[in-house]
Amino acid sequence: MLPQMRKTGSPRIPRILAAPCETELHSSVDLLHGGLRLLVCLLVAAVGYCGTGDEVSSAGAPLSEHRLTGLSAGDSDGQDSGPAVIKFLTSRYKEAVRAFENGSYEKSWKLCEAIMVLAPEPFPLRDEVRKLKRRAHGRHLSRSAVAVRFMPHASEEPVPFPLALLRGSVQVENLSKENIQFGDREEDSILGQIYWSVKEIYENGTERTLSDVRVLRLESGFLVEPGASRGVPITLPLPVPSSMPVLQKWVVTGVTRPIKIMTPAGEITRGLPWIPEVGFSIAKGYETAIANPKRELRKAMLEGDRTRLAISRYLWMSQRSEDGISNSPLDPLVDELLGFLGSHDGVLDELLVRLLEDVTGLIRERSARAWKIWGVTRQVRRDSDGGR
Repeated sequence: MLPQMRKTGSPRIPRILAAPCETELHSSVDLLHGGLRLLVCLLVAAVGYCGTGDEVSSAGAPLSEHRLTGLSAGDSDGQDSGPAVIKFLTSRYKEAVRAFENGSYEKSWKLCEAIMVLAPEPFPLRDEVRKLKRRAHGRHLSRSAVAVRFMPHASEEPVPFPLALLRGSVQVENLSKENIQFGDREEDSILGQIYWSVKEIYENGTERTLSDVRVLRLESGFLVEPGASRGVPITLPLPVPSSMPVLQKWVVTGVTRPIKIMTPAGEITRGLPWIPEVGFSIAKGYETAIANPKRELRKAMLEGDRTRLAISRYLWMSQRSEDGISNSPLDPLVDELLGFLGSHDGVLDELLVRLLEDVTGLIRERSARAWKIWGVTRQVRRDSDGGR
């Protein structure tokens, strides 16, 4: 039998079919609500993450370098994320220290700014970060705004050794786009504070360091235009040596009085650190040690020259430190140094022992005998390892 037709001519839908449709409708609505909730959660997380990036960007740091975390000190789950945030910011501080040591002062300064913006309360390294930020900012300005350094005067005649006076001038170079005035008022007739030190190296390898500081005053003010430089003559007295050294290393640096500087971020007033200047004065006849200290080191061991060995040892170790070479008992030069112990009637043993301590980083009895025993046992261990 055919089903009864409505007046419209469409077939009647049995009631039993309506229940499944309502169920499907409710399932679709629930699925839609779940999808909307997931979308809202993703949007909230994205907004929180971008908000942190905006804070870092506003501090003047590249977003790619300082994108730290989506959590801040004010988040509801800050208690759970606090140790992780402090650990991450501590690693950023170590990176800022490395950047400062490598001469990347702008990077170090901006890293510190980002850390100060995002650091929670309390943050154990806040004072250290603040100090590093100021130092890095000053060094950055001394490269990009005003460069101040001591320049020694060149002398055509041989300079007597040891030095008693250090003659030169303080050079002020304006790297900014605005005029810089020094000593513009009577009470400001001060360029800054100058600091110098001298390290004396003696033939037996001992060292002595003395330093002094003074205020550098100006007879009259002067103006330094953009791109120009100005020199202020100065003579620095060096301390009288207690005995005759074989090498003098002098360092001159300082800081300017607070001056107004125009930067891309606006006008600031602060004192600027000077670029350190380093120089050497060497006993007559040993000047070649500066160019190639390692070669002079070997020459000194072959000739049994204590003076040359003391000079080249200090210069070579300083060079290794600047190059970032760490101390190691496996250094190729160790066997060579051990082989010269006792040579030339032992006149070099005291310096060779000090040099072995410097190169290996080991602390042993300061005697050639103790190091010879160490060298023999080292060779025995090496041979036995090779036999196995």
